[in-house]
Amino acid sequence: MTYVIGEFKNYINGEWTEPHSGEYQEQFTTIDGSSVSKCAHSDVEDVNAAVAAAKQAFETADWKENPRKRSKALQNWANVLRANINELATGLSWQVGKPFKESFGEMMGAIGYMEYYAASARTLYGSNMSVDDVTLSVLLREPVGVIGVIVPWNYPITLLMRDMAPALAAGNTCIVKPAGQTAGITMKVIELLGQVEEFPIGVINAVSGPGSVVGDALTGHPDVDMIDFTGSVGVGKTIMRECADTMKKMTLELGGKSASIVFADADLDKALPNTLSSIFTNAGQLCTSASRLLIEETRAEDFLAQLKSRIEKMVVGNPFDSNTTMGAMNTPQQMETVLKYIEQGKSEGELLVGGERILSGGLDKGCFIEPTVFVNLPQDSALIQEEIFGPVLCVNTFKTEEEAVELANGTDFGLASGVWTQDINKAIRVGKKMRAGTCWVNCYNRLFNECETGGYKQSGLDRAGGVEGINKFTEVKHLCLDYNENY
Repeated sequence: MTYVIGEFKNYINGEWTEPHSGEYQEQFTTIDGSSVSKCAHSDVEDVNAAVAAAKQAFETADWKENPRKRSKALQNWANVLRANINELATGLSWQVGKPFKESFGEMMGAIGYMEYYAASARTLYGSNMSVDDVTLSVLLREPVGVIGVIVPWNYPITLLMRDMAPALAAGNTCIVKPAGQTAGITMKVIELLGQVEEFPIGVINAVSGPGSVVGDALTGHPDVDMIDFTGSVGVGKTIMRECADTMKKMTLELGGKSASIVFADADLDKALPNTLSSIFTNAGQLCTSASRLLIEETRAEDFLAQLKSRIEKMVVGNPFDSNTTMGAMNTPQQMETVLKYIEQGKSEGELLVGGERILSGGLDKGCFIEPTVFVNLPQDSALIQEEIFGPVLCVNTFKTEEEAVELANGTDFGLASGVWTQDINKAIRVGKKMRAGTCWVNCYNRLFNECETGGYKQSGLDRAGGVEGINKFTEVKHLCLDYNENY
């Protein structure tokens, strides 16, 4: 059988290697349910081989002490991805069901991270200080070692490169564990390493398979020095516990339940389209999605009427149709989860628009859900407190600035937030009160390679992107030099 994306073994020590089990797993598109790729179904032996290769490369390859080589390798890999971007974006849409234009944007985001960290590899500065008249202290940034990069399924290429590119730029070696649902497109990107000669053998390895096997083997392996994980809170907490046994470093970007506050003086011509894109991009399967909207009471009726009108004009369907504004859910399991939340919402609040799976128009074999909005759900509703990770927007009103902040901060999450107002003093005042790693003012989901993202509370540990995104993949070493000639 020929697959749209391809068939892939594991990539270990510079070679495509049969899985120890001899087993493979197909991946299916949520556009129409057809199989689009087939990847290795690996076990612990495959992980052990990949870790051994990564450790050997870290200790012996011309990599960790050669920032110019690392910079060139990342830049050249980015060039190869750019040269193949249409094919990769097409494969990505088949794999996850998002519109082609969103897949193209995801590929551009991945390339952007690679190019940014290609430059950062040559500017990874330490510091020094004269402690006294005979002592010089030098603080060096050194690579951590072997990094396990566990990739999510919602943005399998952008988030791969957001985290792996800085790890490589800092001089580490990596084992990539793709998400099971999107392993094909991740391995397609790894396959292009064959066109980049600057990467030493063993610096990058990739092992596909279930998280309960491959992921657990990575987090428990004594020769893996750090785990980088993006995914759910529950899995993140499990990884924290497992990493404790070997005292691994870890970085976790977990869930979000972000709120966007619209004050009465907001520019609705700007706020309305951003409201749509902030929740319905990738069918709401984005950690920073503004899944909660808080509108000042005096403006709510007008805002909601316009919002409903715009949503009813959205086109949900074929990702390769240029008129499509929202594609499929990324997995059948996630579709079922979202539909359960929607049914609960119907009994707890007012359904403004949407609320059903789409089965007409030739979409019955896919995983398509109507863009959905609920109004006036109670603050303790699961739809308000839990990450739905789907095209479901929950809208509530507020009367005062203090009430808005209290509602916005009233969950266990703190990944992102938004404030809409033309009063700059109010914007700064409210933005500083938001218990979230990012607060966008009069915009939303403006994610830059140069700027950090990450969460407060149960949205995770550490930051990704920017300077912090590479520094976390380093250890700080203190070299103390005594230059006193008088003993």
